[in-house]
Amino acid sequence: MPSRRTAAPARPRTLTEALRALTAEQLTELLRLRPDLTYPLPHDLTELASRSTTGTSVARAVDALDAWCRLVAEALAACPDPASTGDVTALLGEPAAVARAVAELRRRALLWGADDQLHLVRPVREVFEPYPGGLAPPSPRPLTRTQVDEALAACDPAVRPVLDRLLWSPTGAVRNAERAVAVDAARSPVEQLLSRGLLRPLDADTVVLPREVSLVLRGGRFSREPVPSAAPGISGRVRTPRLVDSAAAGAAFGLLHDVELAVHAVETVPHRLLRTGGVSARDVTALGRRLGTDAAHATFVLECAAAAGLVAPGGNLCLLPTADFDRWAGQDGPTRWLLLARRWLGAPRWFAASAEPGTHALGPEADASSAPAVRALLLGLAAGLEPGTVPDLEELTAALAWHRPRLARGPVDAGTLVDWTWREAGWLGLVALGGVSAFAASLDRADAVLPAELAGLFPEPVQEVILQADLTAVAPGPLAHDVAGELRLLAEQESRGGGGVYRFSDGSLRRAFDVGWSAAEVHAWLAEHSATPVPQPLAYLVDDVARRHGSIRVGSALSYLRTDDATEAASLLGHPGAAALGLRAVAPGVLVAGVEPAELVAFLHGLGQTPAVEDEGGRTMTPPPGQRAARPAAHDAPPAVRPEEVAASVLAAERDHPRRQAEDGADSTEQTLERLRVATQQAAPVWVAWVAADGSATERELAPLDLTGGAVRAVDRSSAQVVTIPLGRISRVGAGPSDG
Repeated sequence: MPSRRTAAPARPRTLTEALRALTAEQLTELLRLRPDLTYPLPHDLTELASRSTTGTSVARAVDALDAWCRLVAEALAACPDPASTGDVTALLGEPAAVARAVAELRRRALLWGADDQLHLVRPVREVFEPYPGGLAPPSPRPLTRTQVDEALAACDPAVRPVLDRLLWSPTGAVRNAERAVAVDAARSPVEQLLSRGLLRPLDADTVVLPREVSLVLRGGRFSREPVPSAAPGISGRVRTPRLVDSAAAGAAFGLLHDVELAVHAVETVPHRLLRTGGVSARDVTALGRRLGTDAAHATFVLECAAAAGLVAPGGNLCLLPTADFDRWAGQDGPTRWLLLARRWLGAPRWFAASAEPGTHALGPEADASSAPAVRALLLGLAAGLEPGTVPDLEELTAALAWHRPRLARGPVDAGTLVDWTWREAGWLGLVALGGVSAFAASLDRADAVLPAELAGLFPEPVQEVILQADLTAVAPGPLAHDVAGELRLLAEQESRGGGGVYRFSDGSLRRAFDVGWSAAEVHAWLAEHSATPVPQPLAYLVDDVARRHGSIRVGSALSYLRTDDATEAASLLGHPGAAALGLRAVAPGVLVAGVEPAELVAFLHGLGQTPAVEDEGGRTMTPPPGQRAARPAAHDAPPAVRPEEVAASVLAAERDHPRRQAEDGADSTEQTLERLRVATQQAAPVWVAWVAADGSATERELAPLDLTGGAVRAVDRSSAQVVTIPLGRISRVGAGPSDG
C-alpha cells in the first residue's frame, strides 16, 4: 500500500489541503503531467499549490488536455462553484466518461474536491470566460421547460434569426435594453423576446439569452460540434517489420553522412549568418547541391546539426562547427544517430517551417514551444501501432486534433504539422516505406543506447577505398570519420552516401600540400588505404603536383620570393603585373615585393603556380586548425530533475517543517490569490504580510500590478518602489495592517 503523510481532512478545504492528501505516487504523477512545476524546485506543498494556480502554468496544463477533458473542464467552468459530476453529466451525458475526465483533471491539480464538491481552480475558469460553452450564468429565476416552449410558440417566426445569432454567444447589443416591454405592446423581434423573458437585459445596451433558453434551443447540447469521449482510431496496412527496419537503418545512416558532409561544408566554405541569425537561401541551395538533394532536406540537415550542438554561430558572424562535432564524429553510428533523433524530438522549432517561402534555415520564424509535445505525441501514437504499420495520415491528423484540440485553431493546421513531422521522421529513419519502424519506439527507452538488434543494422565503417585509373576513389561502404576527412582533403567528393565517389585533381592534391603533407606521405596514405595497387596515373599526378608545389617560396619583406630556377625568376620579373607588386630581384633566385605575402600568393596562383608560404625562419607554414564555435547556450540548460526526486524532496520538506496555514491563522493559498487578483483588477491597495529573503517578517501597503510566474509585482506605497514577492512567502493579504 502506498504510504501517506499525516492524516488530512476527509473533505479538503483548499487545493493545498488536497495536495497534502496525495500519496507520494500521486504527487509524482502530478509532477510528471505538469513538468513546469518541477523547476525551480518547489520548497513545499504550499509553494507547489501556489505555482500550480498561476496563469502561465494553468494555461500550459489546459493546452495539454485532450478534447474530452477540455470539454469537461469547460462544462465545470459553466457550473457554479462547487459543482458535482451530476451537474456535468446533465450538460454532457456519458457519466462514465465524465467521471474519467474529472479524475484526470484532479490528477493534474486543475480540480480538487470530492465528486459532489468539485472546485475548479480559478485560472481554469478564466480560460473559458466570459461564457463557458456559450452559456450565460444561471438565471436567478429560471424559466421551466414548459414556460420556454410556450413563450417560443407565442412569438412570431421573425424572432428565430435573433435567437440563432445568440445561440452560441449569448450577448448582443440593443439600445435601451432595460426598458419595460409589455407583451401586448411588443412589436419587434427583440421586444417580443424581452417581454416574454426569452431575452433579459444585462445592462443598458446589452441583452443576454438565458441559459435555460439556450439549452432548450440547442436540444440540450453543450458544444456546437459533438466531441467524442475517446480518441479516434488509427488504421493502416502492415508491411514486413524487418524490411521496414532495414530501410529505416539506411535512412538513419544517410542522415549521419549528410550531417557530417554539411558540417564539413560549413567548415570549408563561409556561411555568413543574416541579422536574424538564419542562413541565406543561397547558401542553403548551394549546400543542397553539395548533398545532392533539395533545399528542404538541406535545411533539415542544418537544423538537425544545430539542434544537436554540432554547429553554432562563431565570433566572425559565420556558422562554424563546435568542439562537440569532433567528439560526435568519433562515436559509432548508433550513438550519433540517437543524439540527432533525441535532439530533433526535443527541439522547440518546426524545422520544416524554416524551408517555407520567406523564411531561413536556423531563423527565428520556426520557433515553436509546442513542437516537442506534438512530435512526442505523434511518435507515441505511431509507436503504439503494430510494427511496420503504414498509418492513414488523415486518421493520424484526427487523432492529433483530438489529443491537442488547441492545434486545430493555431496558425498551422494539424494536417500540416502531421505532414511535416512524418516527412522528417522518414529522413531520420523513424518511418520507412511509409511504415513505423522499431527506431520510433527506441526513443522512449530510459537508457542511452539503441537495442542491439537495431544497432546491428548500421553498416560497419571501412578503412579502404578502391583507386581507379580515371583518378577516382570508390568507397565500398561508409568510411571511418578520420579516413573520410583525409580523403576529402586529397580529393573532391562527387557523390553522397555510404559508397561515395571521390576525384583526385591538381587542386585537391595542392590543398593537401598546402596544409603540410609531403609527396611521400600522400603515397603512403594511398598505399595504406587502397584495396588495389595505386594506379600509375594517380602516382604520376601526385609527383607532378609535388614537384611544382613549393618550387617558389614566399616570405615577408613586406614579402619575398625565392626560386632555384633562374628562368622562372626572370619570367616573373618580366610579367606585366610585376611592377604593380613592386617585384624586384635582390639576389639570384630571390625577389622581394611591396605587398603582403597573401597578395603575392594570389598573384602566383593566377599564373598557375603553386607556391609554399614560409615563416620568418624559412619553415613551411601550415594553416591553423579549423575554427570552432562556442557551445550554444541552449545546450547548457540545467539537467532535468525526475518527478520522483521532486516529490520526495517536497514531502521531506513538509515532514521537517510542518505548516498548517489554517492552524496558525495565515491565509490559505486560494484566499491569497483571490484577494490579490481582486486588488489587481480594481487597482486597489492592500496590506500584504510576507517573509523577506533574510527571514524577517515584513508588512507593507502595496498596489498590485500583476500576478505572473508564481509572484506578485506591486508598488510599495511607502517608498514608491516596485517590489516582487514570491506567492509562497506571503502569509496574509488584507484591507489593513495586522494587529501584531
